Amino acid sequence: MSLASSKTPPSAEPEPSFDLDYSIHDFEAGEPHRDSEFLFRRIEEAMVDEGAVPGGRALDVASGTANLVARLFDRGTQAWGIEPSVEMNGIARYLHPNDHLILVRGIAEQLPFRDGVFDCVTCQGSLDHFVHPENFMQEAARILKPDGRLVLALANYESLSCKLGRLRMWVRTTVLRRPPLSGRPYYEIPLDHYHKGDLPFVRRLGGQWMRGDRLYGISMLWLLPRWGVLLDRLPGALTRPLLVALDRVAHRLPALSDMIISVWRPLRPR
Repeated sequence: MSLASSKTPPSAEPEPSFDLDYSIHDFEAGEPHRDSEFLFRRIEEAMVDEGAVPGGRALDVASGTANLVARLFDRGTQAWGIEPSVEMNGIARYLHPNDHLILVRGIAEQLPFRDGVFDCVTCQGSLDHFVHPENFMQEAARILKPDGRLVLALANYESLSCKLGRLRMWVRTTVLRRPPLSGRPYYEIPLDHYHKGDLPFVRRLGGQWMRGDRLYGISMLWLLPRWGVLLDRLPGALTRPLLVALDRVAHRLPALSDMIISVWRPLRPR
C-alpha cells in the first residue's frame, strides 16, 4: 500500500528551509566520557520504548543514520525514516543494509505521506534545527492515526549543567577578570539551531494540532566542566548508581534535565 500523498501544500504557506549539507561530518569524534555514554544510551532506550509499535507503523523524522529506525524495526515495528540529506540516507543504507528499513528523502515541514497512516512519529534531537517547527507539528498530527502519538527528544539549553556553565563563565570573566575560553561554550545554541531548546519551547509546541500526553527529563550535569573526567576516574561501582540517581531526579525535573522527552497526541477538528 502506498503511503505517498498526492496533496499539494497550499501556495500561501511559507516554504520550509533546510540544510541538505548536514552530514556525518558534523559529529565530533573522540572517546565519550561515561556521562555521555549514559545519556546516549538512555535517550535511545526512551525513544525505542516510546516509539515502538509492534505490528504497527512508525516514522522517524530527520532519521540521520537510521539507528532509531533499525531499533524500532527490531521491536516488531514497520519502521520508516525520512531525512533531507542524500549523504545521510546513503550512510544509513550502508550501515543498515536491511531492505525492511524504508528510507525516504524529504523534509519535516512537508511530510510526503497520506493522512492518518502512522501509529507513531518520532523526532530525536532535531526539532530546534527546523525553521518552522509548528509546520512539522501540524504535519505530524495529520499523518498520525487518531490514537497515534508523537515522541520528541530535545536538548535542553536551560539544563542545570548549562546554568552552572554560564555561572562559571561569569565568575571567570567578571569576578576573576580572565578572558573567556576559546571556542563555542556547550551552553550556547549552535549556529545551525533556529530555536533554543528548553522547557517553555517544548510546552508551546502543541498549538492547535497536538495535546501533551507526558513529559519528563533524562540525565543531569552532562558536559559540565570536569564532571566527565571525574566520573571516568571513579570506580564503575560508584559511577553507575550516581548517574542513575541523577537521571531519576531529571525525570521529575525536566526543566533542569539534559534532554527533554515529550509525548503528544493528535487533536482532531470537531
